[in-house]
Amino acid sequence: MYEAATDAGVFEEEGIDLTVDYAPFSAQVQSLTSGEVDVNMVSMIPYMGNYIQGEDLVTFGWDGCLQSINALYTRAASDYESISDLEGQRIGVWSWGSSTVQAFQAVVAEESGLRLRQDFGTTTAAPPALLGLLQDEEIDGVINVSGLTITMESDPDTYRRLTQLNEMWRERTGYTLPLTSWWSYSDWYENNTETAAALLRGGQSATEHWRENTVSILDEYGETASIDNQAKVDVVEEWANDGQIFRDTTSDDYRDATWEFVELMSSYEFLEETPSQDEVLRSPQ
Repeated sequence: MYEAATDAGVFEEEGIDLTVDYAPFSAQVQSLTSGEVDVNMVSMIPYMGNYIQGEDLVTFGWDGCLQSINALYTRAASDYESISDLEGQRIGVWSWGSSTVQAFQAVVAEESGLRLRQDFGTTTAAPPALLGLLQDEEIDGVINVSGLTITMESDPDTYRRLTQLNEMWRERTGYTLPLTSWWSYSDWYENNTETAAALLRGGQSATEHWRENTVSILDEYGETASIDNQAKVDVVEEWANDGQIFRDTTSDDYRDATWEFVELMSSYEFLEETPSQDEVLRSPQ
């Protein structure tokens, strides 16, 4: 989405010379705290944890940021109809340290009373390996990274979705659940508040451009994200039309719903505490 928006001049209109760089996930997550960049869209819950642990960070919005399309899948031929049906069976995840997997644990526990690590058997494996384990019936459910979530959703003859983070959170609050948000150190924000506002406007415009041109953008740029066949394009287009994948705007109600998620992550001890919005959240627009 950002490569297409940059080529279309979306950020140039905001006076921003944006360069899109596809860094490995671990490098991208650490890019801000390691000093590689001054501002970035990074995983929200880990950076909230960094703030709680004393880093002088601020977050200033979700416009253009990733949402939680990740879902729990089973085999298409299985008899499971809900996550409760899987109780006592084996679920595979790629990492218990992942903020997405932790979000699943908290939201599922709140919605169903079930704890993934206590009420299910569990297996940890690399994301691609999880698909093989599911097909070989060594596990009965899988929670995977976003790209492979799209792969599973696009192959209904092999995989069947039982529940999705966005779906569960929408039922609870009416809003999708964020994976990333815009972060910087507070001194950068104070000295560059207008730039922060321009990034949010650019993120919103980039999302609008992407939703209006999803198929053509994926045809040109999708291979980088392994969106490499029509079935995957169809899934992404459907979710984009449903307001998923990228967030367009940050409303007050969305902020409050997101802070409810922060409180939930704290209540299940994935965060040490819940910072107040006034402490860490800025509103440059």
